[in-house]
Amino acid sequence: MNESILNDILVAAPSTTIKRAQIIYQENDESNGLYFVEKGMIGLFHISESGKETFLRVFGEKAIFGHRSYLAEENYHATTIALTEAKIKHISSSSFESILAENPSLVRQLLKKVSQDLGNAEIRMAGLQDKTTNQRIAESMLFLKLKYPEKTWTRKEIGEYSGSSFESVTRFMSLCESEGIIKKLGRDFEILDQEKLLNH
Repeated sequence: MNESILNDILVAAPSTTIKRAQIIYQENDESNGLYFVEKGMIGLFHISESGKETFLRVFGEKAIFGHRSYLAEENYHATTIALTEAKIKHISSSSFESILAENPSLVRQLLKKVSQDLGNAEIRMAGLQDKTTNQRIAESMLFLKLKYPEKTWTRKEIGEYSGSSFESVTRFMSLCESEGIIKKLGRDFEILDQEKLLNH
């Protein structure tokens, strides 16, 4: 998105500090605008009727979220939760409508971002690239470790959660350990550098 316009929007938007594990919005809530991550990490996940939780993605610093449902004029399709203490900005629907009226080019930019997100999601679903598999494993490791820090997550569980094989998780974790991104603690592990893991 246009950086100068985005910066102007964000300066006017209020900031909110949220605690780890705090829900920002829940699945089926009415969409009420867009969100921007100033600091911290936000997780997006879906819970099926059977109660199974499916991790979708992590939003890091400078990420926009909530925009897909806003543009589609739909209720939120998933739940967002703070994986760490975070600082976010919320741009209400009414405020953003006024901004779009003054800057119609933002609509095209938002549509471009949604299209890119959709394309990335399709590639991830298809599992077509090794890098995509690693990114999926990395995000799942981060999500599970931050959301449920008291649990020891096995390679098998991470593999099932990320849609990857046990062997792929083992290889990726060994690579991350060699690069100082994580530290193995028996069956458990500690994340030493969240940003490097997320952007691996």
